[in-house]
Amino acid sequence: MRTFKKYAPMQIAKYVSAFFKGNFYIQGIGMFSFDGGKVIIDPSYEIPKRKIVSEINMSIASFSKAY
Repeated sequence: MRTFKKYAPMQIAKYVSAFFKGNFYIQGIGMFSFDGGKVIIDPSYEIPKRKIVSEINMSIASFSKAY
């Protein structure tokens, strides 16, 4: 599990795509899980966390299209 001190979508996207399965924590926001190279949206997440998950997954998609 990695802890990110600030929210940086591209940095998190690179981490998620490299490890495929696991957890990470963003200080001040909370814990997230990922599987299969994408961040999983937990039903208990509130709207701000859902937006963060969506933005990270979009970054992963754009990152993988570049290669």
